[in-house]
Amino acid sequence: MKLESKAKNYAEALFNVASQSEAEKAVKDSLALVNSALKVSPEFRAFLLSKRINEAQKADAVKSALGDQCHLIVSEFLGLVSGDNLVKLLASVQTAYDAKYAEAMNFVAVTAHVTSHMSDDETAALKTSLETALGKTTSLHVNVDPSLIGGIKLRVGNKFLDASIQNQLDNMRLSLLEA
Repeated sequence: MKLESKAKNYAEALFNVASQSEAEKAVKDSLALVNSALKVSPEFRAFLLSKRINEAQKADAVKSALGDQCHLIVSEFLGLVSGDNLVKLLASVQTAYDAKYAEAMNFVAVTAHVTSHMSDDETAALKTSLETALGKTTSLHVNVDPSLIGGIKLRVGNKFLDASIQNQLDNMRLSLLEA
């Protein structure tokens, strides 16, 4: 079985178990915690990849090391999975779980690139407008890009929307060159 399909199956199973215990967000955060620990700690990575330590001992060690920060479902899951591509698998499981979580919770991440700093009221108004237009709950992150002449660029999930003045000028230029 390919790594991606295996990760999707694991993510689906994790989400189903988390839904039954109403711990979807906690499991999402725990997966992020484990993957960040894998990135920064070579010792933790070596521990999880070790063939000398059985899965039950790994689950117990993760529970005691991460404590309340890591949900029990994720601790137990770490005790069940193994393999040479474990680090890649866990990253893929997190990605698939995040997508499943966003779909189930009707949630989308939005990044806005603007020309200058926005006040809290302007940010709240933009967030409200986006939620109304998209029909989803949004997590809005605003980046200031002084190279923009004006307008806004949005990344909604994996889609890019460019309503910047530079883009409009480029489109006008192309249409004039084609005429």
